[in-house]
Amino acid sequence: MMIYDAHIHFLFKCASSKLKCKFAYLNEIGVGGFDALIIPEYPAVLKTVRHMVPEIYHKEVDLEILHRQKDSIHILKKEKGTAIVPFLDARYIETDIERKFRMYHEQGFRGLKLLYVPEEDKVSKFGGMENAFGRSLAQSEKVTSMLVDCASYYGMPVLMHVDLRRYAEFTENLLKNHPRTSFNIAHFGFSRRKIAPLLDRYPNCYTDMASLVPYIKKQPSAYLDFVKHYRERILYGSDGLIGRPEIILKTSRFVIGWLNGMGISGKIFYENYMDYHKKNTEPYPVAARSPLKGKKSN
Repeated sequence: MMIYDAHIHFLFKCASSKLKCKFAYLNEIGVGGFDALIIPEYPAVLKTVRHMVPEIYHKEVDLEILHRQKDSIHILKKEKGTAIVPFLDARYIETDIERKFRMYHEQGFRGLKLLYVPEEDKVSKFGGMENAFGRSLAQSEKVTSMLVDCASYYGMPVLMHVDLRRYAEFTENLLKNHPRTSFNIAHFGFSRRKIAPLLDRYPNCYTDMASLVPYIKKQPSAYLDFVKHYRERILYGSDGLIGRPEIILKTSRFVIGWLNGMGISGKIFYENYMDYHKKNTEPYPVAARSPLKGKKSN
């Protein structure tokens, strides 16, 4: 069975010429396709960059690494062995949103990654948008809504990192206002209790299990009951790095063993991923209104 991973960060320390070996490795371990999260623009100050990166990943992110990956869309276009969907990681985009989105869509980006951490997160150790950009909560809501408007306009699915324990109402409004857009609320939204009603109410809402292995190991039965109940809407996501495919292998092996015999592996590893992307195959007509008509992006 081929695995489709909805959550791989396109960060690497090797030369870009070595990426073909990484793709081959993923193919060998059964990864048939994945969503590649690429950061095409970022601040010039490392301290600002790291405010929008969890502390545990600081050693994986510096200005040199970001520079190396920012034009990776051109590398992905040449890859034939694995089905890769380039996602625009827009965590640092603040201004000129409509023009930039049009440009990145023309380059080949086909999904939107959002890191919605508007305030400092002392649990995951994010400085957040308030420290990175000096934005208020209302300003971050506005920028994020504009980005989602653009994704919806271009028929692109959205992968959203958001803590539903703090921002469930804002997230629900996005789901409600964009019924034609598929959302992957990553990491079970940091709360099975909070993500459950969204999965119940909105057919365009999906969620992935990225970075949840340590929690699953502590409560395997409870998490399995949740996955079985929402088997139509759970995506497999490793939260791995393209430069460290061994992490992706370790995660996939654990999840395969955990789901063994449950009869839902096909849905988690393949079918739901295809449904999540299929819902976005018909973008709004070209003649339709501009996604930000009546709004200012800067």
